Amino acid sequence: MAQDLLTQAACAAREGDLEALKDLLSSSPAVLAARDSEGRTLLNLACCAATGDIAIPFQPGTPEQHAAVDLILKAGADPSAADRDNWSPLHTAGMAGHTDLARRLVAAGASVESEAYGKEGASPLSYALFYAKAYMGEVLVPVYPDNLRAAAALGNDLNRFVHGGELTADAYRGLDFYAPEFFPVWDRARSRQEVLNEALSWAARNSQCDSMAALVALGADVNANPFRGTPLLWACYSDKVDAAAWLLDHGADPDLRHDFGGENHGVDAVAMHLAAQYNCLGCLKLLLDRGADPTIVDGAHDGTPKVWAEFHGASDAVEILNRRVG
Repeated sequence: MAQDLLTQAACAAREGDLEALKDLLSSSPAVLAARDSEGRTLLNLACCAATGDIAIPFQPGTPEQHAAVDLILKAGADPSAADRDNWSPLHTAGMAGHTDLARRLVAAGASVESEAYGKEGASPLSYALFYAKAYMGEVLVPVYPDNLRAAAALGNDLNRFVHGGELTADAYRGLDFYAPEFFPVWDRARSRQEVLNEALSWAARNSQCDSMAALVALGADVNANPFRGTPLLWACYSDKVDAAAWLLDHGADPDLRHDFGGENHGVDAVAMHLAAQYNCLGCLKLLLDRGADPTIVDGAHDGTPKVWAEFHGASDAVEILNRRVG
């Protein structure tokens, strides 16, 4: 019976049927504590619906879907209740980049220190920063985990993580999380160089040029591939033109091949493949202006950047490549 009620309430929240949801919450308040087969509560399911099921790129959700979340919170739902993987509603808001949703959850008492999948540092903010959403730092405070990587991605002071030229213990905290679960496993060394390089990658995708300069001064390598992508490739993925230009100005190789993203996403890909795929027109034009090779093929599909753009329906990128390359 509880499962049936949860299904009905989740459906009403997804469809934005506020009257049906009100009736269910009023007649069966126990539905707030019910869980589906994955351990998700009604609030978690409603937040998924309001974010397009954690859609990337961003999907705003309807006003009615967000009103459904507010109804569930007002009815007394636990804002920190997580599923069996310890994925909370705030993780959903953080990864999807929903500032207002996250603000409402935090105001209701959601914990910013919740860690998903049993990994230290797998907080809502970590997921947001991984996906180039530094603006979520305005809401997901205090910063957790507060390490070198997060500070670099947020553009915060890095000096407190350095003493006598060496990284402090705080710089290394919360690094068990490095990517969502569907990414390949990283057998990380946790060396000084690796931590600097990873921080540079996170700074680049979040367009924190001052952080990038500070990290390079400490020894970070602009062409390093600490985990599934160089700083330039991540900057181009998120169309951060200023960061990409800074990297190119400081020696980044635009035609450097390497694997990127989730399993088999980009094999021997280059920055232009990603800029084309995601219709990141600013970085695509920048790469072409800086002499990147538009005819280079990836290692899995023998596809040029234009082929990647065509396959993913990035029509503006296709037009630019046709006009500039032929």
